[in-house]
Amino acid sequence: MSRVNNLDTKVETPLPQLRKTIEALQPGQKIEIENTKEEILRTRENLTRRRAELPGADDHLDYIEALLIAEANDQLRFKK
Repeated sequence: MSRVNNLDTKVETPLPQLRKTIEALQPGQKIEIENTKEEILRTRENLTRRRAELPGADDHLDYIEALLIAEANDQLRFKK
């Protein structure tokens, strides 16, 4: 996915903290987040649809993608 927003629209997300937390996980440990997977997917859909209009949308999409990858790697659990 190519970035729509330019570098002037860079926003802070929890992505660096997520990466650090994943690196520090012990075998069998998982990160638990306070969102359901459905909420995250809905947010991703909304950001994708409006990403050209929303400054920093690409940065948030990167974070969401990292959450989904962590879940697929059995390192993260969404709220039920």
